[in-house]
Order: sequence, then C-alpha cells, then structure tokens
Amino acid sequence: MEIGGIKIGIPTFKAKIDDKNKPLANLNEPIRDTFTFSKKKQSPIDIAANEVASMKDANGNKRFSEAEVTDFKLAMSVNCIDVDTIKTFKDNTNFNMDDMKSVHAMRRDVKDDKFYDKVNDAISKMPNQKPDHFEQNKFEPNKEFSLQVSKKDMSKLDNAVNKNHPLGYSYKFDAKTGDIIEKTSRDTSFDDVNGEPEFTMKSKTKDLRNNTVTTKKSYFDRDENDFVLIEQKVVKNDKNGKMLREEVTTPSEIKGAFDVKYTFANGKTKQIAKATVDKKTGIQTIKKDMKSENGTRTQFLYEDDPQGNRIVDYKITNKDGKILMSNSQSFEVVDKNHFISSKNGYKYDITTDDEKLTVKDLHHNTETSINFKKKCKGNKDELINLLKKVPGEELFETVDSIKKMTGKKDVLESYFNPVTKNINIGDDLFVFLHELGHAKDAQTQKGFFNKLVGDGRMYTSNEDIQKTFFKERETFNKYHSDEERNIVDYFIQAKGHYQGELGGLAEVVAETNAVTNTFTDGKISCLGSRAQYLQQHFPETIAKIRDAMNWKDDIAAIEYYGT
Repeated sequence: MEIGGIKIGIPTFKAKIDDKNKPLANLNEPIRDTFTFSKKKQSPIDIAANEVASMKDANGNKRFSEAEVTDFKLAMSVNCIDVDTIKTFKDNTNFNMDDMKSVHAMRRDVKDDKFYDKVNDAISKMPNQKPDHFEQNKFEPNKEFSLQVSKKDMSKLDNAVNKNHPLGYSYKFDAKTGDIIEKTSRDTSFDDVNGEPEFTMKSKTKDLRNNTVTTKKSYFDRDENDFVLIEQKVVKNDKNGKMLREEVTTPSEIKGAFDVKYTFANGKTKQIAKATVDKKTGIQTIKKDMKSENGTRTQFLYEDDPQGNRIVDYKITNKDGKILMSNSQSFEVVDKNHFISSKNGYKYDITTDDEKLTVKDLHHNTETSINFKKKCKGNKDELINLLKKVPGEELFETVDSIKKMTGKKDVLESYFNPVTKNINIGDDLFVFLHELGHAKDAQTQKGFFNKLVGDGRMYTSNEDIQKTFFKERETFNKYHSDEERNIVDYFIQAKGHYQGELGGLAEVVAETNAVTNTFTDGKISCLGSRAQYLQQHFPETIAKIRDAMNWKDDIAAIEYYGT
C-alpha cells in the first residue's frame, strides 16, 4: 500500500503451530487468559522455622509459641541458633528459646563439638525433673554451666527477685568433664526483720570441689530496691566432711558495715571484721584484719564521731611482710565552714562560704576552688553538704576530673557520664568517691605523659593492674561458689558485663577510690558485703590501683620541688 508516495508495509500474521495435526483454534471461541503459577522456593530459615513451629510437647501442645518461633528465625539469621540445637533439647528439657540460644552460644564459645553430649549427660544426672533453664556461667563462661529447675510461682514475686537468683534448684557442671560441681536450692518467705515482716530469700549451696556449704538469708529492702544480707554462713570442710572452719557474716551495729567471725574446729574464734557504736560518745569504729587466699593481709581501721571528725588507717602486706599499701588519713571539723584534711603527711585546709569551696594543699602550697554557681546545679544543698565531707586530695581530683555536678535527693540515682564528665550525685560520701573513681579513671595521661592509653581509661587500661586483677579473680573463682561470687558480680563478671570485657575492673577502680577513704553507710547497706569481699579477696589489686593513683601526686611534687 502506498499513501502520498510513502510505502507502508502491512504485516502478515502466521499462527504458530506446535502440532501440525492439531486444528487451529476456532475464531468464534472466546479468548481465555492463561496464567502460569511458579511456587516460590522456601529459604533454609523458613524451612527450619516451620519445623520448629510444628514441634509438639509430650501433651501434644505446641512446644514453642509464635513469638519464640519468630525469635528463632531472627536468631538463626545471625547464626545465634540452629535447628539441631532445638532437636537436641526439645524433649528432655523445658528450655525456652532464650535457653536454646544460650546453650548454642556456649558450644560456640568453648569450641567443643561434643558439648551437647556433655549437656545431655549433665541432664541425665539431675533428679527426675526436666531443667527449664540453661545458664552459661558469667564468671567462668568457658568452664562452667548450670541447669535449673525453677519454682512455678515466680510470677507472684513481681520484680522483688533478681533475675540472677531464680528460685528453685540449680546444678552447676564442669563444662569439660560434665561433672556436678555445685548444688543450690533457693526459696522465699516472709520473716520478721527488725520487728517488721519482710520478704526474705534463703539459699543453700554445696560446693563439691571445695567441700564448702554456704547458707544465706537476705531481705528485700524497698528503699534500696535490693537484697540486704541478714546472715551468711560458709562452712569449710575437709575431704571427709569434717569441719575446718565456719565463717559467719552478720549486720553490725553500724548499718552498712558487717561483722565477720571465724570459728575453727578446735573451738577457737577470730573476729576478722567488727563494727561498733559507743553508746556514750556516739563514736563509730570499724576494724578489719583479713587475709586473702594467698596470705595477703589487709588491716583497716575507720573511726568517726557525731561531729564529723574521722580517721582511716589502711594497710596491705603480702605474705612475706612487704608493705604493698599504707594510707593514714584524718578529717577534722574546725567549724561548719572550716575543715582540715590530711593523708600520709599531706595536709589540706578547706573553707567554704556562700559562693565557693576553697581547698589549699599546704605541702605543695597550691590552691583550687569549686564555684557553687558554675560547677553545681540541681539540689545544691545536697551537693554543698557532701563536698564539706570530701578529703582534701579528692577535692583537687574533683576539680580536675568533673565538669558539672547535679545534686540528687536519691543517692541511688548517682552516676558519672564519661562523655560529658558530669556527675549526678546524692549526699553520700562512699557513692561520691566511687563515681569520682570513675571520673579519675576517665582522665587520660595526656597532660602528664603526653599520650593516651588503651581505651582512654587511665587505670583500667594499666596492664600491671589488669594482670594483678585477673590473677586474683582466677584465685577467687577457684575457691568460692557462685553464691559468694554473686556478692561481687559487679566486679568479677567476665561475660555480659554492661561495660564489656574490662567492665568489672573499671568498677574495682571506682570502688577502690571509695573503700580506701570511707565505708558503706546505711543509705547503701546493700553494697556493704560487696565492699567487704573486695577488700579481703582483692588486696593486691587495690594496692596496685592506689599506687597508680598516687602517680599524680608524685608528679605534682616533682613539679614543685624539682628533681
């Protein structure tokens, strides 16, 4: 065809015939749409999740909830679980998905292909009850694990029971051999404590490796939102079960401090910690004379009076008689605005007025001040009252290490922010000195040695301190059950610490700054037993940290006197 000189080709249509013998379609037949369905291939994760979702328990009910199946899919997508783990423990345990992930994680950590066989062997050694909880030991994560049978009325306890102390029965096993190494039973009741019915927790732990039996009773303090020790007994036996020594820890006459008494097989006794109040003068006295597992001796004396005058003498000596640390300090209240502080011969004159606190180092002839308007906010009355109790050398550190302070009514709201270098604090000297310890640790060595160390934490990153701490931690774990370890879990937790691998040591650094200057008073009595354990069982670490903290004073002395 041609239109206006332009040729237009008309296409021709030919039917595609697949079968020459098949007649062409009838043109009068209605057109039909034809769709081809292709079934989407399922991923391995979906297949595994479907398998988990279809699993039944002994009663024919779903073994895992929909939420747990969803959790499984997410965990499997990041290699935190596999279906073989589920198949291995779905029938002989009541593990939920979190427990399944925990046992999978431990197999990965210990790098043992036969680890599941050891867990199953451990399960077979338990009484005729299915374990409903698996726990990789947070203190020895590559060496120990626990299987627990919890009480079924846990929901009635709300938040009163710490998740680290589930009620019921717990059996701890050696991850290498599968042997039972510890048995714990834990229960609760309402008992009379100081004339009031209180929610109490009772536990009994048999440490089969060290032949010790630990019984413990604590009550839940609503104000402190934590358990406070009523009594702890640790009975150490020989391999035949004969008692060698009984250690009894009880609250003292000073709330926040504890008495510790040893009774030996021959009937002799030794008081290694005692706190008393003189009824006539009101003077509080705390005396401690303790030894760690390797024979390192700690001698501690604290004394104060109602006027605020106080003394602290602290000495650490190794088994060969070498003095590792010796601190002798005093704090004298001249009047409500004038104080004199001393430490190992260094004297500080402290004065306050409406605008500021001024502290003078009388040995180095240096001076610094804290302007209340610029440095303090929030409840300033709390802050000023607190600062009037701080030792002179720690006031210098406060100026150097902290930018701003916010006063809080509740001492339990206290914390230090390492980014802003600000601190929230209530009127409690122990807690303040702990948080100041964090602030001192957060300083870098720039300004003294013109370099940064590790992660920027001056003392936590110190390799000599680390080496000493890890050695003492290893020794402590070797000779103490989880019931005692939990007293100082803030310091020795090796897995899952909120501050990471060195988080426990960072807390030891902070606590060292507190325990070498004062004691845990009644506002925070729940912390008293942990401070006691730290002082007795980690003396060499405390001495190393305190020695490192003195470097700053040494440098200041060199700058003042010259070499």
